[in-house]
Amino acid sequence: MSYASRTLGPMQTSSDRHEYPAHWEADVVLRDGGTARVRPITVDDAERLVSFYEQVSDESKYYRFFAPYPRLCAKDVHRFTHHDFVDRVGLAATIGGEFIATVRYDRIGAGGTPATAPADEAEVAFLVQDAHQGRGVASALLEHIAAVARERGIRRFAAEVLPANNKMIKVFMDAGYTQKRSFEDGVVRLEFDL
Repeated sequence: MSYASRTLGPMQTSSDRHEYPAHWEADVVLRDGGTARVRPITVDDAERLVSFYEQVSDESKYYRFFAPYPRLCAKDVHRFTHHDFVDRVGLAATIGGEFIATVRYDRIGAGGTPATAPADEAEVAFLVQDAHQGRGVASALLEHIAAVARERGIRRFAAEVLPANNKMIKVFMDAGYTQKRSFEDGVVRLEFDL
């Protein structure tokens, strides 16, 4: 993920480019036999997102943003709840209506800059509440966001992960995609075709 994706990146206000994709909703069985609901994140999820983020450890936040990021400001909340469902997509895994994890992709062009179709690559990033890590939530979200991305013309994902974030590196490795790995500026960059 580029620095822009880890932080705020460009704002996009066209959250209504496409209607809510209800066919992306699904119930998933987790590794421990529990279930979660996967669904697109919408503008109505602001409070759920803030509550979720408050329950994530500082370490997990650091792994996601590569810097201390104790709370989401209003601009963050707007960015992470306003999607066009084409070039910017966010999904949440929920239990009892509350977020336990999120995944998002942002379509990128050459050099990792924000792009629109026909660009066919996207940066992908996850955040899972610590109490739900190890249950297969990120793996389920990766499967769903990859299917969404293919539907929207994305053919390749890129992700930047801190080397110490072994859990997330394992999620990508276990997904079975052919990967290209590199290490630059203290970050593991993974690229894989969908």
